[in-house]
Amino acid sequence: MNLNFQGGTALILGGSSAIGLALTALVRREGLTAIPTHATQTGKAAIADKFPDLADVSPCLDLTDRTSQESLRPFLESGIDYLVDLAQADQEGLLAAAGEAATDAYFQAHVANRLHLLKSVTRSMLSRRFGRLLHVSSTAAALPAPGQGFYGAAKGAAEALYQSLGLELGERGITSLNLRLGLVDAGRGARFLDQDDRRQDLAQKIVTLDQAANTLLFLLSDQALALTCTTITMDAGLTARKYA
Repeated sequence: MNLNFQGGTALILGGSSAIGLALTALVRREGLTAIPTHATQTGKAAIADKFPDLADVSPCLDLTDRTSQESLRPFLESGIDYLVDLAQADQEGLLAAAGEAATDAYFQAHVANRLHLLKSVTRSMLSRRFGRLLHVSSTAAALPAPGQGFYGAAKGAAEALYQSLGLELGERGITSLNLRLGLVDAGRGARFLDQDDRRQDLAQKIVTLDQAANTLLFLLSDQALALTCTTITMDAGLTARKYA
């Protein structure tokens, strides 16, 4: 299938992640401009290693620091057509045992600061009456494991933000979609699979890096624009059945 893209520039939050790097390569292959963000020096180095020409272009964006969103200003002024949101910090722990400061900081970063960023991005899109918002969520938003309360709640809140923005701005050309991924063989998913022979036990339930990145590329394309204001799941059937 030959994909079509009416837009030309994709901002990829969390672009230094394995999925972010893979998607950046695919986006550039389609002739689009990719702007992957990083939150740490390690992330910046990962982008520079794979895409040397982006070494000094990748903006630093840390959701825990709202002032870092200023790094996006030049790109938003130039125009962003696509936003892919892979940004999420780890926060493992039981909700009942969580301290107030840690709780407030996490949800400030991943809900309030995310909304602030989305408002800036959509303002940039509105001037051209086109924009595509794609949030990479997790099955943990619906079925969190013990210790995933922070992560699952933040993902669920982000899903609601994206769906509402699509509803509010759809008539002005901005579409939105949430993609819930299951066990992806990358990042924290790969680390989970490498423990206690889980990779062998769950071999038929693993989403590969290529599958995830290529699905995201398709969901950005014109062919997928009718998928909006909704959430779809890609988890190789992991959550389709009840386990003992």
